[in-house]
Amino acid sequence: MNKFKTLLIKDFQTNKKTLFLPFWITAGFYGLMLIGAIIAYFRGEMQFNIFGLDAAPPIPAVNYITNLVLASMPGTLCLIFTIMLGQSALNEDVRSNCELFHRSQPVSLWKRVASKFTISVLGSWTVFLAIVIFNFILANIVLLIIGQFHFSSAIQGMLQASIGMLWYAVLLGSIAYFFSSIFKDKAFLKGAALIAGIQVLFGIMNLWFKWSLPLPGSYLLGLFKTNINMTGMESSAEIIDFINIAWKEVLWNMKVVWQLLFSAVMFVAGTFIYKFKEVK
Repeated sequence: MNKFKTLLIKDFQTNKKTLFLPFWITAGFYGLMLIGAIIAYFRGEMQFNIFGLDAAPPIPAVNYITNLVLASMPGTLCLIFTIMLGQSALNEDVRSNCELFHRSQPVSLWKRVASKFTISVLGSWTVFLAIVIFNFILANIVLLIIGQFHFSSAIQGMLQASIGMLWYAVLLGSIAYFFSSIFKDKAFLKGAALIAGIQVLFGIMNLWFKWSLPLPGSYLLGLFKTNINMTGMESSAEIIDFINIAWKEVLWNMKVVWQLLFSAVMFVAGTFIYKFKEVK
């Protein structure tokens, strides 16, 4: 059997409880929504105007925004669990007292860490995508029933949110992975505190000494910043223009290139630190 495939299966088995937790959270969310809807129906408080507007927006806008939001909501869970898995990626074997055993096996260190990184990032994103597809089917059945369904806008809203979330998952996962090579416990929290401390220190030095030291926190926030402006979608033509602009933002541009390059640097740097770290 391919060694990397075996490593993926092993890391999946190790982390599957954490990976599948978003499914249970989503199921609980839908359960509470169903109970609330039943109560609202029998009390005569059912609200169908989800946008809270006197005049309904164009059907393409309804479909695009609905599916964009429904895909983005579980994205928060995706990022949280990506961080959770990433920050323990290089410490799980140490806590299980099997680090020396795995290091002694005839398997490349790079394959081992690539497997851990793949499960923490792509594993979480795959679970997220499964939830998004379920949301997409459910929401658009409702839109179809009420005569508001527009497939092109709906599928593009879902895909854009999913692809955008993938880049954020890779970026956050690589940062958490890097910190896991430095800190043993609560790696991401400690790493964030370290960056905040450097940010404050450099800011004070820039203010006092008129220097121009780079602020790491500002740079990282810039990697997560989006330039999409969701105003001015009052006609079908404006919606189509907005969707086309959004595709350029999420598919491939210099910002995505910088995100992937930074993620690659974090992965390589974290691996080298892990490689030369003393194993007790």
